[in-house]
Amino acid sequence: MLTLNQAERLVRKIAELGAQPASDTQTAKLAQDYAEVCRAANRRLEQCAIMIEAGQFLQALQLAETPPPLLDLITLLTFRQAADWRNYCQGHQLPWPEPFYDKYIRLLNNVYGKGIASDHPFYRDYRRAIMENNDARALPILRVISRLNPADANTKEELKRLEEKSVRVMLEGLRQVVAAGDVAAIQASLERLETSGLPTPVAHPIWQQAQVARCRTLLRQAEQLREQDAWQEVEAIVEEIQNLANGSSLQLPSDETEVWTDLEEWSAQKRSAFATEQDFKRAVSALDYEFNSIATQRAARAPMDKAAAQSARESLERKWMEAQKFDGGLPDGFAEKYNENLEWLGERIQAAVRRQRLVTLAVCLVIFCGVAAACPYFLASERRHDFSQQLQRLESARQVSEVEKLLGDAPSSLKANAKTEKDVNAANAFVSREKDIKSAFDQKLSALQKIPTDGFRNDLVQVGPERAQTEAALNLLASEYQPAASAALAAWDKKWQLFRNAEIGATLNRAEVASESLNATNSLELVRATMAEIEATLSGLRPLEAQPPALEQELTQRAEELTNKLVVWTGTTQKWEQAKTAVTRAASLDQYLTALDQMAASPFAGLACRDAVAGIVRLHLSQEILLGQLLLPNNPSAWPSLTNVTGWSNTLMPEQPASREKDFYFKLRDDKNVRDVSAYDLIANPRPGNPYHSHPVFVQGAIAPNNAGDEAGMVHDPALYQDSLHFVSTSYSDWNYIKVQRLYRMQECDTYERLGLGDLIDANTGNYQKPILQLFDQLNQDTKSSAVFRAFVTFKLLAVAQVRPDEWGFPWCPSAAAHIQALTQLGAKDIQSGDWMVPERSDKFDGPLQKYFAQARAVPLEKQARFLQQLVRGVCEQGFVFAGYVDSSGHPVLQG
Repeated sequence: MLTLNQAERLVRKIAELGAQPASDTQTAKLAQDYAEVCRAANRRLEQCAIMIEAGQFLQALQLAETPPPLLDLITLLTFRQAADWRNYCQGHQLPWPEPFYDKYIRLLNNVYGKGIASDHPFYRDYRRAIMENNDARALPILRVISRLNPADANTKEELKRLEEKSVRVMLEGLRQVVAAGDVAAIQASLERLETSGLPTPVAHPIWQQAQVARCRTLLRQAEQLREQDAWQEVEAIVEEIQNLANGSSLQLPSDETEVWTDLEEWSAQKRSAFATEQDFKRAVSALDYEFNSIATQRAARAPMDKAAAQSARESLERKWMEAQKFDGGLPDGFAEKYNENLEWLGERIQAAVRRQRLVTLAVCLVIFCGVAAACPYFLASERRHDFSQQLQRLESARQVSEVEKLLGDAPSSLKANAKTEKDVNAANAFVSREKDIKSAFDQKLSALQKIPTDGFRNDLVQVGPERAQTEAALNLLASEYQPAASAALAAWDKKWQLFRNAEIGATLNRAEVASESLNATNSLELVRATMAEIEATLSGLRPLEAQPPALEQELTQRAEELTNKLVVWTGTTQKWEQAKTAVTRAASLDQYLTALDQMAASPFAGLACRDAVAGIVRLHLSQEILLGQLLLPNNPSAWPSLTNVTGWSNTLMPEQPASREKDFYFKLRDDKNVRDVSAYDLIANPRPGNPYHSHPVFVQGAIAPNNAGDEAGMVHDPALYQDSLHFVSTSYSDWNYIKVQRLYRMQECDTYERLGLGDLIDANTGNYQKPILQLFDQLNQDTKSSAVFRAFVTFKLLAVAQVRPDEWGFPWCPSAAAHIQALTQLGAKDIQSGDWMVPERSDKFDGPLQKYFAQARAVPLEKQARFLQQLVRGVCEQGFVFAGYVDSSGHPVLQG
């Protein structure tokens, strides 16, 4: 069976191949392989569609998920050039596949698109397969579930575990065949693992040993094919070995590497020679086609222009040179045909050149005559055009003086011409407009220059607007007027700068002296008064900050520092007042603690205030901690749930088992010592000299006749093993024992069945059926089975519960921890499976455990857990409110 990686390599070869001649055996092989893969995928797709239409969805999806997954394979096979490849194969009589039926693909995609929930029958089928230890059936079902419900993290974890287990089993089988040295079996085992869809263990030593053995076999096949000169088959094997080595990081022995290198070079040489031969054939064919095309043109006797004749000649020369590159001789007569056609094309080129010269001469004569007749008209028109163009260019550049000069120098006849009159009028309007703009600027500048004459302070508010308007008028001036205007405005700026710097400096000095009082050691009232004084002082700077010109950097920086200082202290005072208010008005613990943090962070907070807040912070107070210390002081793990009562579960058990819980539970469930053990009596044959005597034994399962007619089974004989448990396959003949009689089933097995320990997980739903605390109570109450057995089962169930103790209700049952601790102190943690059937071990533990279980019956663990949970829940549902706090004087401050 083809893997996805092999299918990808096949498609990549086809995509890289391009257009190859149909005679190429490599192309034919690729076509055959691609067609077979597509037909097999089409058959699977059709079978899936039939199953879906019949309602057999699981079977259809299992078939679709059989490696390689069907939809992934179809996606690979319908690559971008698939239609072109199909057309090529049809045109060259090569095998080609039918396209995939869209209806069937939609059917399968619709089934995948529906998804499934955790109660879908597929989960039940999977759990039944697991219960039956049928991994071969469970794995494909689990793959289907994982594809349909990708959000199920438990399924992903279980799929990974099952795949790893399957890989281990297959690797063990591979190890055995590698050890046996069976080449065919190694190849078959590798193919089964590669096509199973399981994660390939490329780094595993057994895998690499098997791949090295496979490579050796392939090298021997390649050497045999080389003797038959089958270079294309050798080439494929060399490539396969290369892929195996790269994919599994193999390192072949040096002698085998040399063989592979030699085979690669030999097949590459053969491929190069074959390609050269094919290229030579194509070059000869192209040259012959060119000869035939020229012969057709000659026979038609149609005239050729120069371009067509030159193109034909260049094509002929190019194809002749291409054919000459190869060592193979050209067919007879090709040289004569080439020279003959080359000479004919040369004649056609010369004839075309002569025709072109005659036509060019005639055209030149006609043009010369026309130019001579139109010359005076064009000169006058060109002069008018140049005049208009020059005016427009000078206007665009706003060169007022140059426009006036050009108008003055132009003759009256030129300006009076109807075609230039419009341009002359536009130029006169341009000059008038520019002079008006210059006059407006002069007026603005004159008004601005009066301000320092009358004293800046008398008209301080108008400085900024007047200066801005004057600069705006300057920017409108033509470039030839701007230098003088800019110099006049700069002279005014210098006067304003001297006056402004002195005024701003004096104002900043007064504000900086006042800012020295902004200190947290001063009273809050003093800080506020100082801030108001500084704000009033700085407000007088606004008229002086009018720009341009720009303020000096040193003055700007001083003003910014004062402004920033005001902003900082404004925020500091506001935060202090807000924190004080928030403490007294806190409606919750979080609000109160946040307000305390804000107070401690303020520079107005004294040392005593900060120390008090730090002490409260060290307590790490929260609603969760306060409620936990009050209601469940000995159960910190349950504290988070006190603030989320609605999320509590009343079942005292999780709904579905986790993967680790299954592992612990299955060890108990599959323990034959607790499920099916009976006591038998061996009745000895009273024959003389019989060394055997009658005594009881324990049997897993049952005693039954074997092929020899003897009574046989898995037996533990206390007479042989008094200090340990050993169930071994044993048979009894009537020569030694005349009768093997079943006495009774072990009470421990009856207790196991009576308590439902084998059905803790429902085989149909996969859900838990009863709390473990309930099972603990039943074990404590039981008086029929051994105390050693009950202690053993208690610790096995404890291992399950310890995976998720909160969900099993253990935080709500403090007596459960005491129960486990008492059993541990009595040594019950060391009890092994079946110790209750070993006198030496049973005598050691049974007496103290019996006394303890008699006392443990008095406290029902499940009832205790339910009572405490309901009690705490009822208290929490009534709700908690933040009532207040105790101030630094020790007096309570309660919320109104």
